[in-house]
Amino acid sequence: MEKNKPYKAEELLEQIFYYMSELVNERRFDNTICLLTDLGKILVNSDRASLWYYDVKKKQYWTLAASGSERIVVPEGTGIIGATISNKEIIVMNHPYEDDRFNPEVDKETGYVTKSILCMPVTNEKGQVIGAFQAINKMGEDGEAAPFDEKDIKRLAMVAAYCNKTLESHLLYEAAQVDPLTGLKNRRGFFEYYGEQVREDNDKRPTAVIICDIDFFKKVNDTYGHNAGDMVLMHVADILQRNIMNGDEVVRWGGEEFVMLLSKCSISEAVAFAENIRKQVEESTCEFGGQIIKITMSFGVAPLLIERSSDENIREADERLYQAKESGRNRVVS
Repeated sequence: MEKNKPYKAEELLEQIFYYMSELVNERRFDNTICLLTDLGKILVNSDRASLWYYDVKKKQYWTLAASGSERIVVPEGTGIIGATISNKEIIVMNHPYEDDRFNPEVDKETGYVTKSILCMPVTNEKGQVIGAFQAINKMGEDGEAAPFDEKDIKRLAMVAAYCNKTLESHLLYEAAQVDPLTGLKNRRGFFEYYGEQVREDNDKRPTAVIICDIDFFKKVNDTYGHNAGDMVLMHVADILQRNIMNGDEVVRWGGEEFVMLLSKCSISEAVAFAENIRKQVEESTCEFGGQIIKITMSFGVAPLLIERSSDENIREADERLYQAKESGRNRVVS
């Protein structure tokens, strides 16, 4: 463990002013989280610090930012993070190897020696726990290991309060871009993604756009009911999501219609990709209320050209989708 001496009062104040000025000017969520994590580490003079997010849907905790390590994912209810989040309590552990809640296996694998832990919950405005802030291995004035105390709790609580607002605002912003039924990006999320990936990021820029929709979806609703229709939409969304790769995106465009943006592929590759999904959908079954529902889908494929607007690129693929439906459905047209 690197021996870092704590900042003197004037130096600490300078650090606080520096991070506050950086935070005021920062707009990206990931950079903001890293700044807050570093600030928390400095305020309690710990060797490491991390901010954790409680992913309720996936039943796990994972690090949004962690100094000294890559992203860490642990199952719900485990470890110090689990105890902090589950019990909504601040945990100070200055002798972790003597505490049953501490798992020493990670130290054994990495060679790192954990000597002290300070962990506190991060909550939203309703008081619900949405994450945790953890500092590890406090160092004293001599640069040696020291115990966390009440002063550290108060200092870290200040950073946790900023994390509360930052994380909650991000989650609300993200939620506004997600279709609540399928968990896919919605149309608003598409335009956000388009602006970031298509207009700005040349390395990740999508090169093909696919629009697809479920054939005779109204008949599904009329025959089996709207709840069955929702099940079919989730069924299709799951197939689409399982097939896209890193750098690709799938969006629920509206109703029974979906849009996929594929990166670094030719039109022939995009057509083959769409054809593979078409077959998967045709061969799959969706069960609802003891009934087996069979569906097919039609696909339109077009190149995504940077000189076109987002609407023009979508319109190009949509014309192909129209041709697929006019020529008999359950097919891919490019």
